Amino acid sequence: MRIMLIFPPMRNTVKYFKEWHLSPSDYGAFPPLGLLYISTFLKKNMPDADITVIDCLAQNISYSELEERIITFNPDVVGISAFSVCLIDVLKVARLAKSINKNTHICIGGPHLFIYPKQTLQFPEVDSIVIGEGEYVFFELIKQIREGNLTGGVDGLYLKSDLKNKDFKKAKMVDIDNLPFFDIDFVERKFYYSAVGRHRNVITLLSSRGCPYSCTFCDVPYKVYRGRKIESILEEIKLRLNQGFKEIFFYDDTFNVNPQRVIDLSLQIIKHNLKFEWSFRGRVNSVTFEMLKIAKEAGCTRIHFGIETSTDEGLRQLKKGITIEQIEKVLAWCCQLKITTIADFIIGLPFEQSREDIIGNINRLIKFGPDFGMFNVLQPIPGSEIYESGIKRGIIDPKKWEDFVRSPYIDFKPPLWTEYLPEDELVALYYFAYRKFYIRPRCILNKLCSLATITELRRTLRGGAKILFKY
Repeated sequence: MRIMLIFPPMRNTVKYFKEWHLSPSDYGAFPPLGLLYISTFLKKNMPDADITVIDCLAQNISYSELEERIITFNPDVVGISAFSVCLIDVLKVARLAKSINKNTHICIGGPHLFIYPKQTLQFPEVDSIVIGEGEYVFFELIKQIREGNLTGGVDGLYLKSDLKNKDFKKAKMVDIDNLPFFDIDFVERKFYYSAVGRHRNVITLLSSRGCPYSCTFCDVPYKVYRGRKIESILEEIKLRLNQGFKEIFFYDDTFNVNPQRVIDLSLQIIKHNLKFEWSFRGRVNSVTFEMLKIAKEAGCTRIHFGIETSTDEGLRQLKKGITIEQIEKVLAWCCQLKITTIADFIIGLPFEQSREDIIGNINRLIKFGPDFGMFNVLQPIPGSEIYESGIKRGIIDPKKWEDFVRSPYIDFKPPLWTEYLPEDELVALYYFAYRKFYIRPRCILNKLCSLATITELRRTLRGGAKILFKY
């Protein structure tokens, strides 16, 4: 069996507004963990299979180059990772593989399938889909194909013959402690980095899966939190350090669901004298000063916090489960301990009824004092509570997304929340937020004084140039 797993090029990615200037390189490039876990699981359980992973995004692989690689490898099965915003490219890759060999089995997986499984399976170039965590399910697909007995019959795996079914169940959650550490050698590690990282090469690591919170703008499909054993995480850290990585980004949906778990891991890092820098995505309501202090001693240099808005009423409406008091306290602690903070912030929320409301929220965020601000205009995601609320209130037309996923087209523009402010004003406020946050003498001086490496300096200068000349 020859199996090719592809993260598609993002040449035709949906833009929420035409003036959007950010590119994937502005955020960094991280290994495609879903494909790497699947390929590693296959390699362990089917050692005679020939498996390759192609990350077109990170390596900037063109369609002509991808075509050459498919011809050379001649796969029996092609698995493609799908996000809704890159559906055009997903289908373009599927059609390309089919045009080379009509007998190649095309399987689509990824977040898009949680919301639109039937619509995806209806495309003639798609032979099967996987909904949810794919390690065991994709292995079952390959096993059935190899044995010449492709019948499906597994939760999360659906074939063309299942189109008549009304109930598409997601895959059963896997025991993540039983999964092998993903094999980074399936891809070329030199292409991966973080836009806010201190070192040239950054590796991502998952210490858990799932998120137990219910933020209204989020569509995380697994609401059950599953943390790996500390011993397992520690062994993987050692592996990555032996592979030459100096910085690790814990890419969990929420790393610090339990602050004691962060303390326990940090103490083990210190005990084993592991020297590296690390960061994570977390929540302010699950932070203690003790946790931050010990994490800092263990090498934690940066935390990404979802702040989203700047009032308690706004946070309540978003079901964030955090308060302004917690935000201010935790950011002050991080400043005291010299841990860099990045605040994710959303503008154009349903309760922001005027330009003044949004500017007020931006100004209050600046007063909170995070080191970085990451701004987004609210993008109601199909499957999220805000999206469903917008449909009920007549603010969002569900046909826009539904028509797109059935027949994708280049000029598709997803709906924003325009109940009070039109799109062009939301876009202008988005640019205003970046300029307001970053073009401040104090912000510039603090950032320059905190630079630790030449790599960090280069990325800071590149990001600054984009703010000055594009925003």
